[in-house]
Amino acid sequence: MQQVRVFPTLLYRGRGIYKGVGFDDHTYLGDVLNATRIYNDAEVDELSLLDIGARAEGRAISPKLVDKVATECMMPLSAGGGIDRLDQAKAVMDNGAEKVVLNTATFTNPGLVTDVADQYGNQAVVASVDAKSDGQGGYSVYSTNAKTPEAVDLIDHVREMESRGAGELLITSIDREGRREGYDTDLIKAVADAVSIPVIANGGAGGLGHFKPAIDAGAHALTAGSMFVFYGRRRAVLVNYPTRLRLNAALDGDILPANSETMVHGN
Repeated sequence: MQQVRVFPTLLYRGRGIYKGVGFDDHTYLGDVLNATRIYNDAEVDELSLLDIGARAEGRAISPKLVDKVATECMMPLSAGGGIDRLDQAKAVMDNGAEKVVLNTATFTNPGLVTDVADQYGNQAVVASVDAKSDGQGGYSVYSTNAKTPEAVDLIDHVREMESRGAGELLITSIDREGRREGYDTDLIKAVADAVSIPVIANGGAGGLGHFKPAIDAGAHALTAGSMFVFYGRRRAVLVNYPTRLRLNAALDGDILPANSETMVHGN
């Protein structure tokens, strides 16, 4: 059995959690604390909380929100959204998060990666990279909720994040995000081959069968949104997570059937 972390990423905005497709068309799912409690019961490896409304509103993720979720959360918590300065990162850490997720700031204030790493350790910094296929075998990098193209080379950027002190890279495929068609294994491999720090694959997971290819491509951890908040072809809202038995089997490439004994869920 491989030791690979698998965890949900919750996208928060305003009054609750949402999930979209390709960073758009977000559907309201419900209360963030209710989802957190269900994931507690499922004993997930960790939880990621990203405030997708913060950047557009010119603020950072609310420390009060982080505190509420961290107080309820029984697993390690990473949090991000609109963080541009060390004091904002400090507020996130001081309110219970174990890791700060930085995305747009890696372009506007890349020194923040080093500042947070110096203050809290490399393991506390997750550099988030949103990438989109350029149709020619390469990838373009975006910031600001995948709305702003950045004039950087993907590989140069992830290597810079590593050199500045990031402890992990969260790599999200804009093309696959929310589509449940599987991770972009070419993207994962390109990044994993370029750096020595752990790579977290994101964007595209729709079933347990999508895990092993991502691991084989070089992912050290896997995160997903849609897969853990929707159920079935009609995308019924159902916060869920596989049992450890089914998850471990999937990480080794074996898919056990879904039933009441292999899935923890709640509305």
